[in-house]
Amino acid sequence: MRPYVICHMCTTVDGKILGHRWGKLPGYKHESELFETTAASYGIGAWLVGTTTMDEFDGRKTKLPRAPKNFRRLDHIANPKAKRLAIGADAKGVLRFQENEVDGDHVVVLVTERVSNDYLAHLQSAGVSYLFCGRKEIDLSTALQKLAKYFKLQKLMLQGGGKFNGAMLKAGLIDEISHLTVPIADGGAGVSGFFDIPGETPPRAAATLRLMSHKLMPGGVIWARYKVIARRVS
Repeated sequence: MRPYVICHMCTTVDGKILGHRWGKLPGYKHESELFETTAASYGIGAWLVGTTTMDEFDGRKTKLPRAPKNFRRLDHIANPKAKRLAIGADAKGVLRFQENEVDGDHVVVLVTERVSNDYLAHLQSAGVSYLFCGRKEIDLSTALQKLAKYFKLQKLMLQGGGKFNGAMLKAGLIDEISHLTVPIADGGAGVSGFFDIPGETPPRAAATLRLMSHKLMPGGVIWARYKVIARRVS
């Protein structure tokens, strides 16, 4: 079993996701206000991002403590009763945390076997939970299964960057897409998009969607929700 995954993103009409390029949106103090208020309306207490996005929420890059010689490399659940989760992937062990929460959400890090014992000891000392999800790269399916097992997670909101969202889409792990389209055309070559599947371009489009609902928001923003009905990337 795994959680039901909703990918919630805010983009330009050409699918670019870097909001700092947009200027002030009419009707909103900041683009994050639009994103956060609509995300909160789902009432889902867990969000998942990749390493780059999670790096915005961790602390300064301090020297790692030395782990004990008999350190055990097992999944670590620092707060099994946590009801709200901030989940980040970190295959290489580059994130640093001085606290175990992001705005009240308990931090859970998805790691691989290649991270050091010192890094794991750092996470433990910060009160952060971590789950082993692969040897060198994050096995996303395993990650979702473990999140359901340890935290009884039934729904999850994916809010990653283009590459992490793309990896989730390629793995067939997105059930629904919540898309806020702002009335801006970016046009920047190389600017991150909604879904950027890593590696060579797949021979076919990744998924077929069915429109569930759509709504015109203040400032000309369109909020559309889609059900993923067919996945075509293996």
